Amino acid sequence: MSKRILQLGVAKLIAPFGPGAVVDILGESFMTLTAEKWPKRTLLTPIDCLRLSSRLGVQRFYGPPTSDDMESPNSLGIPVIRYPAWLFCQTCRRMIRWTGKLENGKSPECPSDSGRLVPLRFVVVCRERSHAADVPWSEWLHRAPGATPDCGDSGSLRFRPIDGGSPGLSGLEVMCDKCRSRRTLGDLRGDVLIREGLRCHGTQPWESSWGTCEGPLEVMQRGATSFHYAETEAAIDIPDLSASTLDIEDRIRTSTYYLGLKSTPLDDPFAAQMAQRIADEFGITKDLVFSIVRRDQAADDEGGPVRSAILGEEFAAFRAAANDDADEENFKTRSQSFNRESGDIVERALAGLIDSVILVDRLREVRASLGFKRYRPDSDLVDSVAHDGTEAKWLPAYEGFGEGVFLRFNSTALDTWSDSPGAQARSKQLADKFDASGFSKRLHPFSAQYVALHSFAHALLREFAFSSGYPAASLHERIYCESSGDYGVFIYTTSSDPEGTLGGLVREGEPDRLGNTLARAAEQLSWCSNDPVCGESQPQNLDGLNLAACHSCLLTSETSCDGFNLLLDRVMLVGSTDGSAPGLLEGLLQAITTSAD
Repeated sequence: MSKRILQLGVAKLIAPFGPGAVVDILGESFMTLTAEKWPKRTLLTPIDCLRLSSRLGVQRFYGPPTSDDMESPNSLGIPVIRYPAWLFCQTCRRMIRWTGKLENGKSPECPSDSGRLVPLRFVVVCRERSHAADVPWSEWLHRAPGATPDCGDSGSLRFRPIDGGSPGLSGLEVMCDKCRSRRTLGDLRGDVLIREGLRCHGTQPWESSWGTCEGPLEVMQRGATSFHYAETEAAIDIPDLSASTLDIEDRIRTSTYYLGLKSTPLDDPFAAQMAQRIADEFGITKDLVFSIVRRDQAADDEGGPVRSAILGEEFAAFRAAANDDADEENFKTRSQSFNRESGDIVERALAGLIDSVILVDRLREVRASLGFKRYRPDSDLVDSVAHDGTEAKWLPAYEGFGEGVFLRFNSTALDTWSDSPGAQARSKQLADKFDASGFSKRLHPFSAQYVALHSFAHALLREFAFSSGYPAASLHERIYCESSGDYGVFIYTTSSDPEGTLGGLVREGEPDRLGNTLARAAEQLSWCSNDPVCGESQPQNLDGLNLAACHSCLLTSETSCDGFNLLLDRVMLVGSTDGSAPGLLEGLLQAITTSAD
């Protein structure tokens, strides 16, 4: 087997092309292997992020190997396999199952006529346990009604269009040259495979021995979004915060008794003793301690306690940065705010909405790959690293350096808006869909505040893409909506270069530019080129988890959004045309109109 070199960015090997994902390169299709198949850890780059590793329960992170000279015999790389293994010739239509022994360092060619071999579009996945495999083409073909079941030949198959056939899948067929059996792709469905006894073998494409799954199979195209759901977790590298820089809730959570209290039933007498000790330590009431514990327990029950904790710590760091109490080499910050007494009516409106702005001139982000799922977001998780228990746990990760702009929202303004009957009625449409969706466990816990913040973040992403010099796909969002009063939006960008990025994004947060940028973003939301259809949309998109959101107004690159372009609604920001639902930005929009007049 000859070595084949394929080049891919380091960050992409964590997401979106992490372990188990399909990568299309120059018309060829490959799958990235799980990280235990990578080079030895001693040859990988260690990445430190104690805050993230402790939350995920692992000892270390390691980055994919990099090389300046890919042709060097000593260069390291990530192994991949060709998937799907079934290819067909574009000239003679012959189907060939490609193996590692056939690899020669070049693109596959047909042995019959030297025509180019291209991957078939269709693969099969397990509906329950995230396994994947090639379509069992020979078995599927020879079990067709009227076929020759005893033939079983897999070396004489052809994939071809039917002369005069329909333009759909029924117009394509697989034929066996040996027994002349044929079957149209209209029969290539999960229910047909189940009916004919073709079940999951419990393997991934790089595994050779069959498992004991026997679960039902589903047919899908190899590039389908549901073929690979990457599970990642990221953390911004923030400084250690002393108790003096934290507000009372954060300080309570740093108490040595807090974790024990949170894991103890609150009606237990011992819980009351721990709560009283915390209260005495900080000079507060026991009831306040219990209220914070109950809120945190509810957040844990809703799912995502790890992410909630990570975001909560980051929000505390931004809050400390507003007082110039959080600054280090990889978290260089500057604080500013809008003037509530300004003569500019737009700035006064922004001051009532946004409490503080933190410019992050330098940041470090570590993003780890936890694993992946297939077919459904609630399928079994396949770990990025198959640990055998003989070595310390680790995860593949990516380390990026960059810059960003953080906006802390006024909690009173946001909560007052969300408590209005109109906002409650509109958000309930999404809340009902959220409760019924299989995607809810992959998304942030639902609230009207989160939908508004997420929608506003997308508006900023789109506006910054026009003015900062960075393409939209290189910008990222982090939404902070973890507990009552902690509301913020962080737009940032990173690069694998330790020197960081070029400063174009943080420049947009400077006092002479940010107000105009926010005003333009708000104005862009007030009208969509797809109105009135967009503004009057009923629950739409995946599982009905969006309202007024389309590619012309809110949707952005999937690599930029932590929420899969879901839980978005422009009307929650600008208000409905009939006045039934107020918008969070209505005051700002009125100030912009008055200022223009």
